[in-house]
Amino acid sequence: MVWLRREDHEDRELRWLSPWATPSRNGGCRRLPEPEDPLRTVFQRDRDRVLHATAFRRLQHKTQVVAAFEGDHFRSRMTHSLEVAQMARSVARALRCNDDLAEAVALAHDLGHPPFGHVGEEALHEAMHAHGGFRHNAQGARIVDYLEDRYGHGHGLNLTRAVRTSLLKGRIPDGFPVSPDLMPKGSMPIEAHLVDLCDKIAYLSHDLDDGLRAGLFREEEAAGLRLWQLARAAAGGDNRQRIVSEVASLLIHDLVETIDAAIADAPSGSAPPRVQHSSAMTVMAQELLEFLRLRFYKSPRVLTVMNDGAARIRKLFSALLADQVSMPESARARIPRDGLHRTVCDYIAGMTDRYLHRATD
Repeated sequence: MVWLRREDHEDRELRWLSPWATPSRNGGCRRLPEPEDPLRTVFQRDRDRVLHATAFRRLQHKTQVVAAFEGDHFRSRMTHSLEVAQMARSVARALRCNDDLAEAVALAHDLGHPPFGHVGEEALHEAMHAHGGFRHNAQGARIVDYLEDRYGHGHGLNLTRAVRTSLLKGRIPDGFPVSPDLMPKGSMPIEAHLVDLCDKIAYLSHDLDDGLRAGLFREEEAAGLRLWQLARAAAGGDNRQRIVSEVASLLIHDLVETIDAAIADAPSGSAPPRVQHSSAMTVMAQELLEFLRLRFYKSPRVLTVMNDGAARIRKLFSALLADQVSMPESARARIPRDGLHRTVCDYIAGMTDRYLHRATD
């Protein structure tokens, strides 16, 4: 039997990938040098390290929109991340980009989310306003660079520079402790931009599904959306699951076709083409997003649970500033280096929804 070595994968990438893609051999060094794996490329190893991380397992019990404890069939941060990874891998492969890099970034992109989603993020940012702030993307980089120190070498998961850089897409608060070698931010791999759009496709489609499942709006209301109407026509019927699936498919196919056309028109050696939907699909996606904001994200049922979670975060933050005894020794040991506020922030951000409830009941 002839088995594929890492070098075989790398050679195939060089022959097949688009000129704007990121070959594994160009993934950037790790902060701590390591021997190469005989079977896996550097991005495949990064993906596997994220999958085995404690922070990734905790995503199973972190809220996406509907609280994780409200039902077994609503999306959690973990299932959302898996859906983004599936979409990003498919899109990247269709465009001859590095699907292993896209998958690794997608699986890691929400590692820094605190309990109770964006309201939890806002509560921590408020608590840290004088100490470097808080944003989940920056916290994700902090996790893989420092907090998830499984092997005790001080470099976290020791991921490649390409993956680490990709996690910083988006705004970083002034003073947030990001690894110095990642600042100032440079250009992002095209795969990071693909993940960003696939993240939006995933939550637009699955939040539409979860909102309907939760009974927060009816199919008749969603049927007024132009994207729903296109999806219903593509589905050839009124099966809700089929329509929601077609919503995702329409967004994905439009993204691939739009970027592929931009790539075909881009002169050799130019900057990477802009990663975006067509103008018509952008308008329809925004229409769906505004519908979800009004009927789902800001619904009284969702906000009641979320605001309670944010209040619990604020309460616990104040309590831990006054008395750190309830934090584990591993967290308290970081206070001299990171400062009390950042240590408390890291500890709370790593909690699941139910752990936060137990800590504040």
